[in-house]
Amino acid sequence: MRLFKAILLLMLVVGFVPTLMVGWLSVSHTRELLVRDAQELAQERVKQLQLKAEGFLGEPTDAVLMLARVPGFFALPLEAQQTHLASVLTQRREVLALTVFGPDRKRLPGLQAFSRHDVSPSSLAGHEERARALLESLDGLRYADVVTGPDGDGPVVTLAFPVGEPVKGYVAADLSLAGLRRMLEQERVGSTGFAYVADRHGHLVAGGGGVAGLGEDVSRRRPVAHLLRQLERQPDTETFHVGNFGEGRDAVVAAYTVLPEAGWAIISEQPVEHAYRQVEAMERRILLGLGAAILVALVLAALFSRNLTRPLKGFTKGALELARGKFGVEVDIPQKNELGELAQTFNYMSKQLLAYDMENRGLYESLEKGYLETIVALANSIDSKDAYTRGHSQRVGDVAVEVGREMNLTERELRQLQYGGILHDIGKIGIVESILCKQSRLTDQEMAIMREHPAIGDAIIGPVSFLGAVRACVRHHHERWDGTGYPDRLQGEDIPLLARIVACADTFDACTSTRPYQKAMPLEKAMEILDNLSGAQLDPQVVLALRRVLAKQGVRLEGHRLPVKLAS
Repeated sequence: MRLFKAILLLMLVVGFVPTLMVGWLSVSHTRELLVRDAQELAQERVKQLQLKAEGFLGEPTDAVLMLARVPGFFALPLEAQQTHLASVLTQRREVLALTVFGPDRKRLPGLQAFSRHDVSPSSLAGHEERARALLESLDGLRYADVVTGPDGDGPVVTLAFPVGEPVKGYVAADLSLAGLRRMLEQERVGSTGFAYVADRHGHLVAGGGGVAGLGEDVSRRRPVAHLLRQLERQPDTETFHVGNFGEGRDAVVAAYTVLPEAGWAIISEQPVEHAYRQVEAMERRILLGLGAAILVALVLAALFSRNLTRPLKGFTKGALELARGKFGVEVDIPQKNELGELAQTFNYMSKQLLAYDMENRGLYESLEKGYLETIVALANSIDSKDAYTRGHSQRVGDVAVEVGREMNLTERELRQLQYGGILHDIGKIGIVESILCKQSRLTDQEMAIMREHPAIGDAIIGPVSFLGAVRACVRHHHERWDGTGYPDRLQGEDIPLLARIVACADTFDACTSTRPYQKAMPLEKAMEILDNLSGAQLDPQVVLALRRVLAKQGVRLEGHRLPVKLAS
């Protein structure tokens, strides 16, 4: 499907580009002469307006932000704080009022300054109300919506920002935008164009051309509507656009850009000349030719892609079969071209992979058999030292495999269990026979020596790389669930799962085998002992799995061995 789309797109481009070029060459002179200059002028003008507007807004904002740079402002005496506030009002006449709030967003007594000539008590109350609204969800510098100034003829905006890290308080200020308003009223784009500023809600902040009154909705104007859609899709990106909006007599060339800090937009508009009507007929012919080219491209792409994608589906299916291990699969592509040759090569490769797979399987089985024979020989060398434990290692491996299968372990883990069960006592090679074959109970010193066999076994098989996963069974099969085992005193699930299974199988065989110090126990007695050891010495889940194995398969007491078919 992707290839079909790619071919379809290619054919569409092949049909579309020539038609587009003809249309472009036909109307380029008339369209460009009428529109290009207007767009470039609007683009350059709106950039200049952006710089001016940033100055009108940024300079008083920076003056207010200087309060946040005063070292330890909130720790200064009240007189010093009031002096800083007064200096801001003195430096920038655009700053009409200043209020300082504490970290709890409550106004601090004595920390409110305002211009006595420009701010009335009612305006001051409105300033504080707007500031409190900003502080509700303030995480940085933010501007409120623009309102009418105290004298009724100028816009005013309220800003607020936190001070300190962590926040020690907040500062809010009212800024006059009368200068911005006068600047925009004097701006003209061409002979009939004009510029204005709108906020993030599409309300007029300031502007000329009689667009609307302060705070009125201008979102229905096409440039503003386009801008709001852009901001809705990408609210945190810088937005700049220049283009044509509208049709006929109402069409305009417009450009806009965004003041990032305030979230306002500066828009310039200029009416488009009636010259667009002169190219309408040519545009219809271009669209007709483009439609015909697209239709031809669709037909050709459908025919061509069908002949190409059908064989590729066969290759895809065959490759998936190979990936699943089904070597020898072939694809049937009778075409006598490069695809046919590729099919022959694919079939040859598949047959070769089948031959290599069969050869590797034979080698692997032979190697596994050799490994198992070596391991059994090692276990027999241990068991041969003591007639009572002859066959113990093999039985532990068999029981461990069945318990592991009951616990849904993988085939790889089952093989590791079998090897681990057979080799779990390999360390006894390093124990002297006088202790290993002693018929009576061992002394404390002898028991300490005997307890060294897990670490000895771990050291013996450590250099053997293919037995790396088995080392846990050898080293930790005498660890206890309650953490009192040896050699590392591991506890609970910190003991590797395979070692927990081998420990359970080892205990089960010890209970059901004749030893110098005990006779073989009946199955019921052995399981009673394992239940008592569950949660103290043995993993309760492993003991339950062994019980399920016995319930499903049964046990022959003669020889104390599970009559089960073990994993090879």
